[in-house]
Amino acid sequence: MERAAKSRRDERDMISSLPDCLIHLIMSFLTAQEAVQTCVLSKRWQYLWTTLPFLDFDVRNFKCDIKSDDNEWDFDVPRIKKFEKFRDFVSTTLLLRKASDLHKLRLSCLDDGRYSLHQYHVIVKSWILYALKHNLQVFKIGFDLEGSLPLGVFNCASLVDASLSSFISFDHVKVIDLPCLRRLFLGGTKLNQEFVEKLFSGCPMLEFLQLEDCCKGFSAINSQSLKYLKMQCACVCDETEKKMELINAPNLLSFCYDMCPFVIGDKILLKMPLLTSACIFSDMRPSDIPYNGKGILIGLSNVQYLKLSGGGIKELLENELLSCPEFSNLKNLSVRGFCLHHRFNLLASFLNHCPNLEKLSLCCYACSCHMTVQEYGNQEPLVIAPYKGNQLKTVEVEFSEFFKRSSDFPQFVKYLQDLTWNLSARINMSSMPFS
Repeated sequence: MERAAKSRRDERDMISSLPDCLIHLIMSFLTAQEAVQTCVLSKRWQYLWTTLPFLDFDVRNFKCDIKSDDNEWDFDVPRIKKFEKFRDFVSTTLLLRKASDLHKLRLSCLDDGRYSLHQYHVIVKSWILYALKHNLQVFKIGFDLEGSLPLGVFNCASLVDASLSSFISFDHVKVIDLPCLRRLFLGGTKLNQEFVEKLFSGCPMLEFLQLEDCCKGFSAINSQSLKYLKMQCACVCDETEKKMELINAPNLLSFCYDMCPFVIGDKILLKMPLLTSACIFSDMRPSDIPYNGKGILIGLSNVQYLKLSGGGIKELLENELLSCPEFSNLKNLSVRGFCLHHRFNLLASFLNHCPNLEKLSLCCYACSCHMTVQEYGNQEPLVIAPYKGNQLKTVEVEFSEFFKRSSDFPQFVKYLQDLTWNLSARINMSSMPFS
């Protein structure tokens, strides 16, 4: 019996017998609160959290109890109390840490109400300065500080991965020197051409860049190191601001672009000779600001995989098909969310620029042009150019009930059959519910 009890105790304590580095790795999957709470497990665990090199602080993990004497109509009270608890916990945790490396720090001060924390900017900056002094490698911060970050963030020699989002100003940044930075996410802030140029000159190792809701105010991207670029824009832009005219990234492999007419100039030059994968999304409708530019398709002509998504793809094809080059390397084409009704000739024409295509995926949702089913049936049949390629192996199609009931549908099915009649390709078709 004693032997069995001892065996069970040994089994329960197997994790505690691991070296600190492995226990720290396990604890890296915990929030900072959970990591600190492990101090009660045993003497072995009592101070392990004080040398933890990964800390994840999130204000949403904190709750606040409103007392009866609090003003129940003041909606800022619970948010303020929540942040005060968050502030006290972060400050105490950093104060009690031992003088060991802090490789990763995540500070998320955004709750559902997006309460502005500008009155606490001094203490938030003190947390960041602490991390910068402890060999910081990964830094992720999201908060409505409405202020600036410490300048040390922009000359941290150890920083490899950074995520900076929400109302952060870069106007005070004069020099950027981040020799090891490889990944960067910027969101919800305003950039200008001067800052963008400093960024790429000061980050010689930068390979992955994601810009979210900050793709305005500058007209050019020049980078020798970038391999992955993702740009998303909410289109809440001033028409007078600078528009994108040049993306020069000779080593870029993957490009994802949310194509907003407010952001793209009348002609954009994409210099990406090594590009293999691209995703272009445009949710603009004809009633919105139309896209009248050129240069997107020309700049993507070397890709092997291409995804075109959103109702605005119609404007892209209409504007650029005449000058569209041959996509001789394209093997996989995906078109989603594009109303093919009475526009399938656009796609068919584009397919003839893809002679070596092996897989075609079409996903056509409910029509964005708001035609009724009866109006669909009254349209004249389309004249569709026959496909000239001979490498196609797979065609996958999802279609809406709108399109299925239109006069185009039989011709569409026949076109798919003509695509593959002399090939060993297979066609997989499925219908989506009416939406």
